[in-house]
Amino acid sequence: MKEKVTLGLIGFGVVGSGTVELLRRQKQDIESCVGAPVELKWICSRSRKRSPLIDRGVHQTKDWKVVVADPEVDCVVELMGGTDPAKKVVLSALKHGKHVVTANKSILSEYWNEIFELAHERRRLVYFEAAVGGGVPVVQALNEGLAGNEIYKIVGILNGTTNFILTKMQESNMSFKAALKLAQAAGYTEADPSFDIEGVDAAQKVSILGSVATGQWVPPSQIYSEGISHLQSVDLRLIKDRIHGTIKLLGIAEKTEDGWVFRVHPTLVARTHPFANVRNEYNAIAFHGSAVGDVMLYGKGAGRLPTSSAVISDIIFLSRQIANGTAGQLPYLSRLARKPIKFADMASVQSRYYLRVTTVDRPGVLATITGILGKNQVSIASVHQDTFEDSSYKKSVPITLLTHMTREADIQASVKAINDLSAIKAPTVLLRME
Repeated sequence: MKEKVTLGLIGFGVVGSGTVELLRRQKQDIESCVGAPVELKWICSRSRKRSPLIDRGVHQTKDWKVVVADPEVDCVVELMGGTDPAKKVVLSALKHGKHVVTANKSILSEYWNEIFELAHERRRLVYFEAAVGGGVPVVQALNEGLAGNEIYKIVGILNGTTNFILTKMQESNMSFKAALKLAQAAGYTEADPSFDIEGVDAAQKVSILGSVATGQWVPPSQIYSEGISHLQSVDLRLIKDRIHGTIKLLGIAEKTEDGWVFRVHPTLVARTHPFANVRNEYNAIAFHGSAVGDVMLYGKGAGRLPTSSAVISDIIFLSRQIANGTAGQLPYLSRLARKPIKFADMASVQSRYYLRVTTVDRPGVLATITGILGKNQVSIASVHQDTFEDSSYKKSVPITLLTHMTREADIQASVKAINDLSAIKAPTVLLRME
């Protein structure tokens, strides 16, 4: 039994400072859970200015190599973000015999095999609860709570920024640009928001969850990714008023007859769907397991203290093993030994679809459109025809169609043929339904 567990924290930004605050505030509870004192020895930050959060006796440095090389440090807590030098920090920590806690989704999604192969070789552990879902304990639930299940499907609202934007667009009739500005003012996105709104952040989280669920690395290159920047207010209004649904950016990992499909895209969900009531910066993740059936988790997907809460959870579970001398005897990931998975193409996905076709108002156009859909084996569930209030669509009418279950390849072929018609005034809008 170790007398104490020593931590070195690298990265003292929003999450780093929140983690230090919780280490102080919850010190008694943390050490009670661990069964030994937990001491923060190092903080590595860009600034030399000493924060009032940093207790006397805690060393401060701008050189992460000093922290990683310290023989007294048992666990390195990497909260830098980005890939460089964060990847070097994690790999160097493992090579120096340290265990690692990280919130870094970028390096995990891109360098999964390299990180966990080294951890396995050096018999060290890497915990990463805060990399997905903010304060929602999704990784632990999937890796440990559902370890007795074969996972068939994961569906989640995984990005709080886009969910905030979509909430404002739908509930306040805001344009995308106005909702984005509001999200930036509220501090939910960076000055360059493309990482969030183009689906990159959600795709990295799908990569991590898919890798945990299958036991094999799911490279981001295998994930179909589509953001929300192209969405138009007219579709949100039509979906709300005519179809009684809403739009969410969903990350999906699904085992199909053809193999695993991983995707991120705006998705139409019915008003009765549990995700329809997940608003603003909140996240929700649902799993379907072979034994447990459906399980859903909900909570704040971003924010200083919610994310720091996940870091503290990892510190507790890892420190308990370090204190008892068992850390690294078994790998953290429960499905590492499973056989390689088969990746299926996006074209094989089966879904229902929403289409909005913008056409001139003349007889026969609808019959031509439905004929194209029928030729491509697409069955129509319902059709709505409205009028545009927007002057930019003058002399045009929107036709919205909902399909029955259809293959992605067939709907894409249909949309291409529809867009080639001379009567079509704007590219056809396609949204998948969940």
